[in-house]
Amino acid sequence: MWDKMFMARKKSKHPFEGAHSIGPKMVQYLSMIGVTDFDDLIDVEAEDLAMRIDVEFGRKTMNALGRRALENLVNFAKEQRNG
Repeated sequence: MWDKMFMARKKSKHPFEGAHSIGPKMVQYLSMIGVTDFDDLIDVEAEDLAMRIDVEFGRKTMNALGRRALENLVNFAKEQRNG
């Protein structure tokens, strides 16, 4: 039973989760600020994403690791776009 649940979850991964250090929680944060696909990451800086997430929560939410994960995501999006 656990294997089926794990496989179902694994199949439903968001494309952002292909970037190093991006998981479901970060995908949720990004969704809250309107970032849902790679096109939303064109010409965006990781620091700007972190600031928007902090503003959405009304407090500092993104630590150094979170900011680094967002840098990884922005770079991953550029790689996806360039093929």
